[in-house]
Amino acid sequence: MNKLLSRAIPIFLVTAIVAIACVHEIPLVPTPPTTGGTGTGGTGTGTGGTGTTTCDTTAFNYSTVINPMVQSFCVSCHGASTAASSGAGIDLSTYAKLLPYVTSGRFFGSINHSAGYSAMPKGGAQFSTCQITQVKKWIAGGAKNDTATVAPPPVAPSCDTTNFLYSTTIAPLLINNCVTCHAPGNPNNGGIDLSTFANAQAFALNGRLYGSITHAAGYSAMPKGMAQLSTCNITQFRKWIAAGAKNDTATVVVTPPPPPTTPAPTSNCSPDTVYFQNTIGPLINSTCAMSGCHDATSKASGVNLSTYANIVKYVSAGNAAGSTLYTITQSGKMPTGTGNAKYTTAQLTQLKTWINQGAKNNFCTSCDTTYTYAKAVAPLITTYCIGCHSASAAVASGGSIDLSTYTQVKVYATNGRLYGSVSHAAGYSAMPKNQAQLSTCQIAQFKKWIDAGAINN
Repeated sequence: MNKLLSRAIPIFLVTAIVAIACVHEIPLVPTPPTTGGTGTGGTGTGTGGTGTTTCDTTAFNYSTVINPMVQSFCVSCHGASTAASSGAGIDLSTYAKLLPYVTSGRFFGSINHSAGYSAMPKGGAQFSTCQITQVKKWIAGGAKNDTATVAPPPVAPSCDTTNFLYSTTIAPLLINNCVTCHAPGNPNNGGIDLSTFANAQAFALNGRLYGSITHAAGYSAMPKGMAQLSTCNITQFRKWIAAGAKNDTATVVVTPPPPPTTPAPTSNCSPDTVYFQNTIGPLINSTCAMSGCHDATSKASGVNLSTYANIVKYVSAGNAAGSTLYTITQSGKMPTGTGNAKYTTAQLTQLKTWINQGAKNNFCTSCDTTYTYAKAVAPLITTYCIGCHSASAAVASGGSIDLSTYTQVKVYATNGRLYGSVSHAAGYSAMPKNQAQLSTCQIAQFKKWIDAGAINN
């Protein structure tokens, strides 16, 4: 008997230790609080009582609901002693340490399994709808470390889209929905600071603010990880922007400004004439008078082609065949350098015609009111942009932006960068680079085409 016991006791101890070691420290599946559950059981038979799961999303405390939730499902990895080894350095063990991740949106984004966030609890089931609702309401109520009951959400006030101020309507919307991330010093601000009126106005006028809050194609949907703003709030932004996005103290005028008048179809351009200021000047500026080549600063080989006066030094008026500018481009020796495209047959014909017509510093006024891609936009891209933004030159001189095909032009048209650049809007690189801004008519051509869907017409 003693021998039998001496063998059984070690086996029992090993079994107990293994059983204890296999018990999870925390449950894998988050479950809401359970109330009820009574039952009696006898030998061999028993009856289980009934249980009801309740989840209060109306009245609850941080200390009794939110903190226990964090402690149960987060702190095992994100605790003071575990954060470095298993929690990516994120410590959620106290209210003070949790709060920065709440205000940055990362805490809710993770438990809500929002796109762009790490789904939490890691390796476990997502929180229940009720628990997510509790966290959301706690955050909406200010994410306070209070002991008072969280008050039920107030009845939504009426939304005035007629009479409102920047200071009382737009600024609070920005503070409550945007500035938490988009503030100076916040590593999650994406380089965008909306904490001042001047910055907010800049992004309002260049279209990025409205594009983001309306979740338009080509823009980052905002507020990130949260529901889209209400129709009323979006309308308030739209009316504020339409009225000039002003930091005013007067009531925003409801009546929208009249639409821009379509320029009258005027033109004094002859189809048989090539004009320097309309065609040749922009062509040479975008292919020759660039930084590192023949601009006023670089003057490669002592040649400056940044002005008409300098260009005609290499031209024999009336004699294209005897003009250095034509022969060197016609032979393909220029433009030179990696990534710089040679002149096309059409461009060489334009240069030859201009020289043979006297190489005049002439211009004409024309405004195509059809606003089609083929007749208006594509020629503007070819004349003012393609010298730097071609397939071969984009990396070297065009910031890796290639505008050589309709498909590529449309990408930058729909994300706002094309119009932002040609209109010299705040926050965009003014284009054409180192040249005068396009005419009002030309900018209107871009805008009308983009507003119509940027189609290949």
